[in-house]
Amino acid sequence: MTYPPYPSTSQSGPPLFPGRPMPGWAVALIVATGALVVLALLVLVGFSYVYGKNHEDMRFPSDDVTVSSCRLDATTGRPMAEVRVTSRATRRGTYTVPLVFRDLPAGSVKGAAAGSARNAAAGRSTVVVADLAVGATASRQVTGPVPVLGLPECEIGDVTFLSTAAAASASGS
Repeated sequence: MTYPPYPSTSQSGPPLFPGRPMPGWAVALIVATGALVVLALLVLVGFSYVYGKNHEDMRFPSDDVTVSSCRLDATTGRPMAEVRVTSRATRRGTYTVPLVFRDLPAGSVKGAAAGSARNAAAGRSTVVVADLAVGATASRQVTGPVPVLGLPECEIGDVTFLSTAAAASASGS
């Protein structure tokens, strides 16, 4: 009785490329590529973790500024905005708040999508709140440069914050 040819258990299965054994450089290339992929994934996960930890308490100066009222000045017909700044910074500083005034036609809705019911901008003005202490609140009124015919809309631009405290006095050490 003859038995069918079975593979030898010492060869660990059929060859990857039948007919010829895999050259050593090909094995080394596959191992190196696999190692690089694993290393790249580890670096990506590590970077994401560290980036998230470093930026979890990040805040922007615009988070400290709100427009508490936006109305029409009855005398001049120009828009008036009341800007409120509450400092959540870690040191004293000056806030520069640019405002854009818009003239909304009568019957339109405030905050409508850009271009849907807005007329051209009714000018720009800037409010500066100088040397605001940590945790302090300040309110300023600003009037737009041009009269508007419809409803005024007041929009905050890119707020900047410049620290006025010396670095040595602001650090916790």
